Amino acid sequence: MKRNLSAITKALQFGVSGAVGGFVGNLITEPFMNFDRLSGSVSFFESVVSTARWFGLVGGGIATAIMFGYYYYIKGKPQIKSAFKNGGLFGLIAGAVSGAIAEAIYSGIGPNELLRVVCWGIAGSLLGLALSKRIPNLGMLRGAGGGGVGGVLGGCLFILFAYSLSGTVGRLAGCGAIGFWIGIMLVVAETLFNKAWLVISYDNGVNRTLTIGAEPVTFGSDDNLSIICIPHISPLAMRFQLEAGQIVCENFDNGAVTYLRSGDQKKLGNCTITVGNSDLPVANSAKIPPTYISADPAEKSLVNSQFSLKLSSKIIPLSVGTQLLSSDLSSLKSTASNGVVAVVNSSSVQPLSLGLKNLSDRAWWATDSQGDMKLVEPEGTLTIAVGTQIEFGEINGEIVDG
Repeated sequence: MKRNLSAITKALQFGVSGAVGGFVGNLITEPFMNFDRLSGSVSFFESVVSTARWFGLVGGGIATAIMFGYYYYIKGKPQIKSAFKNGGLFGLIAGAVSGAIAEAIYSGIGPNELLRVVCWGIAGSLLGLALSKRIPNLGMLRGAGGGGVGGVLGGCLFILFAYSLSGTVGRLAGCGAIGFWIGIMLVVAETLFNKAWLVISYDNGVNRTLTIGAEPVTFGSDDNLSIICIPHISPLAMRFQLEAGQIVCENFDNGAVTYLRSGDQKKLGNCTITVGNSDLPVANSAKIPPTYISADPAEKSLVNSQFSLKLSSKIIPLSVGTQLLSSDLSSLKSTASNGVVAVVNSSSVQPLSLGLKNLSDRAWWATDSQGDMKLVEPEGTLTIAVGTQIEFGEINGEIVDG
């Protein structure tokens, strides 16, 4: 629900930004268009140049405004210089190229409103492609596809406004509509076809959504080092990235690397980061064995062994038969009706050691005293050893001497 509401907010923000950019871009180029009309008949080349200039200014305005909306969305404050730097030139070039192509096709075939809509689709596709290089993890296909659909939808409204309103007013409204739909459809394409994302929930109730991909999404207090700035934390505190089908989180404060699945959360400063994915596997079973056997096994016998699981709020003694319930580890759900999410038994691999069997519906990550990290999948068993740290979803525990 939070993701959907955040995506709607993001789409509207991008749409409004794009509409303002299209309106302003056309407003700037209107004097040139009036001059072209007063100059009488123009050659094919002059017509192509004129349209390229028009599309270029409109495209530059839309791209700059959408980048402005993007920066405001993720940082919560205006970034005008960055918006011009990362949107203006790329939008200008993409718009000019698409405008020249569109006018060449349009002039070559002759007046055709359907063709004009197709041309706006080409323009939107090139703008989306250009923006995909500036918006992390948007992706070329999603950028081009979303921009193309937005250009077609906006182009239909452009023609409607051109016929129902006066020339200048119609073009202003039409270019605003094109920018609006390009901005909207970029977010729609990103949301529908991304595989993994982060929902960032701030303590003041604001939610933002970002796509995870090959490009890292960074968090920190330094605006130059981090995509998401959070006050009162390290300059570069945490990084999320999609690697080989797994969502990887690197904590720069303690050097820990964790592999996350849908629903996992990280608390950082004044926000909570929730991971979501559509169809990603929990882990690559070809690389990670289903059962974690510690390299540093327990040395004490079953009779004399004294271990405990230290959680943030309690310490639970561990012995053969000890059961951990979902009330002990609220981030886990039992696969059975009795609420048991883990049980202590004798290790089948090392008879004189204790094991903690995973009876929950999700995998755990365990790091032994040597720093080796392994996955404990449901029905897998972890050999209990002092110093082993376990991530039970959002709850962390550690094996200590009893």
